Amino acid sequence: MPSLERTVSDMMIETLRAAVQAAAASKKAALITVVQSSGSTPAKPGFKMLLTEDGYLAGTVGGGALEQLALEVARRVIETGRSELVALREEDGGLAQIGMACQGGIELFVEYLSPGPKLYIYGAGHVGIALAEAAAFAGFSVILVDDRPELASPDRAPFARETHACDMVEFAANATGGPDTYVAIVTRGHAFDEQVLKQVLHQDPLPHYIGMMGSAHKVNTCVDHLRSEGFSEELIERVHAPIGLPIGGDTPREIAISIVAEMIACRYERDIGKVRELWRTEGRPKGGP
Repeated sequence: MPSLERTVSDMMIETLRAAVQAAAASKKAALITVVQSSGSTPAKPGFKMLLTEDGYLAGTVGGGALEQLALEVARRVIETGRSELVALREEDGGLAQIGMACQGGIELFVEYLSPGPKLYIYGAGHVGIALAEAAAFAGFSVILVDDRPELASPDRAPFARETHACDMVEFAANATGGPDTYVAIVTRGHAFDEQVLKQVLHQDPLPHYIGMMGSAHKVNTCVDHLRSEGFSEELIERVHAPIGLPIGGDTPREIAISIVAEMIACRYERDIGKVRELWRTEGRPKGGP
């Protein structure tokens, strides 16, 4: 019969292996670890449990009401993208606070495991293809969407994790946002850009970053349309338009680099407001079909 120590060790290895597999599949997850425990709780320091965004569960932190509490927190962590510490200290009632008969206290660290930033690119023209390549090298998992099958293909966009030849507006309406989601709208025309943008702004939660290609005049026209349709100023301010940082250059690759630079700045919460003021008046020329 295998020892308890061996069984727990194997379970921890399986849990960590599941975490690696979730990351490889670009799935959000929460890793629950027992930081410390006291009294008669079956959960011991080092016990781990993993929950993925699609409900897959591996490992254990002791079962019962404690595990249910841990799963509730894990679901919240996956939704918000923020890790949490859960403390049921003995001096505050410990495990009795959640109806457990065993005496003692426990601390759990529920860690958000990001699958890495995911970038949706709407438009597979010259800029879209260049952006897919540049973003992939910067660590983004790229999903490329265009309604032209001859453009949105794996052969033409080998750096994209996924390519979708379908209606872009409909795709955006069914996509989801979140703290690890980025959106670049670089379609072949103003009408497509605006319709896709409206669907993206309806996503809940919103993507962390939303950028749209266009000149200052086009952007201002789009903003007027959004206001007339009841979109709030708070929502409109979330849109980076014209897209990218004003670093100069108007070739597809140069534009792609400026977009990736802006996304990275947003990812690390750098203040880019001042440099973007140039775009408010100058804009960026349209960069591709």
